[in-house]
Amino acid sequence: MALQGVRRARSLPPPQRGGGFGVSSLAPRSLSLRASVVTIGVFDGVHRGHRAIISAAVQRAQQLSIPAVAVTFDRHPQEAIQPEKSPPYLTTLTSRLRLLQENGVQHVLVMRFDRHLAMLQRNEFVRLVLHERLNARHIVVGRDFRFGHRRMGSVDYLREVQSRFGFEVEAVPDVLYRDERISSSRIRQSLMDGEVREASAMLGRAYVLEGVVVRGQQLGRKLGYPTVNLQPLAPQVIPRDGIYAGRLLRVRTGEVYTAAISVGVRPTVDGKNRTIEAYLLGFSGSLYGEEVHLAFFHRLRDERKFESLQALKEQMDRDVQQVADLMG
Repeated sequence: MALQGVRRARSLPPPQRGGGFGVSSLAPRSLSLRASVVTIGVFDGVHRGHRAIISAAVQRAQQLSIPAVAVTFDRHPQEAIQPEKSPPYLTTLTSRLRLLQENGVQHVLVMRFDRHLAMLQRNEFVRLVLHERLNARHIVVGRDFRFGHRRMGSVDYLREVQSRFGFEVEAVPDVLYRDERISSSRIRQSLMDGEVREASAMLGRAYVLEGVVVRGQQLGRKLGYPTVNLQPLAPQVIPRDGIYAGRLLRVRTGEVYTAAISVGVRPTVDGKNRTIEAYLLGFSGSLYGEEVHLAFFHRLRDERKFESLQALKEQMDRDVQQVADLMG
């Protein structure tokens, strides 16, 4: 079955100095290049705006016959500076690296974002990372790119120092959706509003939650709809409570199933904890302990409390049929 928006996870290869794909941390000599085209960012979600920047970097690298490098961070900067205000993620780090690879980047330098890095002055970042480590010949970023202590670095600053360090700077225009700039924060808000189709349009693929299947209360089984309960692997955005149509990828086998997804507290049975559950059409068996990826395609309705379990079951019958009709 073809699956858009979910790809089977795979291990990433080790750092390489020649051709191929490499992932490096900022350890001594973990990645050192004679020349490169560099793009920099958190790239959470690797959405359409990010991909425009990455595409420009890859094209320039091909023209110059040198590697395209993405410099990214192991966490959102806010997580190190003000963790209580740190936003939830659109992608896990593993998926972010895979998406960067799939979009043509040859090397990724993953920097640990801690208070030490947050204090690094803009000139030191340019000298130590872009010049000495990566020998950047061309730098491609978004027009509002900021870096360095107190975000003092900018596109204008890079242009001020480009002749000193021997690189050129390219600022890629915003990518718009419905006349507004696509951004990770805008996609997060769409998901929290339950607008998964809007989020998918900006991501360029369905939104995916990654997690492990855990044992639930098995209430769905009593109603004839046994579900898998998802425990997220990372603090990702959880869409607004409600019922959704989607697909589930069983990572170990690559199998894909159409899924009727429920996010919420299950008010009909006086539930208190927020859960993420999925009934898989055409599946029987157990997935306990397995890693799965859950893609959200359509929002069907809000979660609501029913007068009885029978009324809930009748609605679930209608939900599952609607999911089958929507997903084909």
